[in-house]
Amino acid sequence: MNILALCAALDKSYLALFSDNKITDKIIKSDEKNYHSLYLIKSLNEILKKNNITLNDLDLITTNIGPGSFTGIRVALSIAKTISAELNIPCVPLNTAQILLNTYNKKYLLLDARRDMFFISQKQDEGDRFSVSEIKLIYKNELEKYIKKEQFDEILCDLNSLKYVKGALCYENENKNIAITMISLAKEKYQNSKNKDEFNFMNLKANYIQTPPVFGLKG
Repeated sequence: MNILALCAALDKSYLALFSDNKITDKIIKSDEKNYHSLYLIKSLNEILKKNNITLNDLDLITTNIGPGSFTGIRVALSIAKTISAELNIPCVPLNTAQILLNTYNKKYLLLDARRDMFFISQKQDEGDRFSVSEIKLIYKNELEKYIKKEQFDEILCDLNSLKYVKGALCYENENKNIAITMISLAKEKYQNSKNKDEFNFMNLKANYIQTPPVFGLKG
């Protein structure tokens, strides 16, 4: 089975391809002029070429539906939907909490949502790799209601959140390719599903949680 994983919702773009029982992966960072998701298609073509396969050889695709960067989610979701529709292959959606908490094996996920808000989620039953609580949007002054200081070492966070939960693990400093985790999660999720229709491209929806910011409007 050839599986492609895409994520552009976070600090970087993450790609991984499982083919011929091996994984080829790439992490794309933003440069001074361009946002990392702009290089997604170019890097995807490079990975396919390196493995001597084409898009037509793919059996399954998976993408991060969010929450995260509005631009990044839209870019990756558009690519995944197009490939899934054109090739008539399943696309397995995974959310940010599922991906990050399973990659780093932490209990809580805390991400900066801006405007003095955080995205927060918690890993559930350790026996279920997909199981995380609903991703909530909370205000900064609600943080102690959900996580106590003695639990900070069980938190995975981003750089902007680290100053509020000192002692937590910052995924941006670790630099793991989370798309590799996405491949194994998507494969298991697809194989364990009793309703394969749920992976039709028409069912793919972004998990924004909060509405995209609007710029340039005067009140």
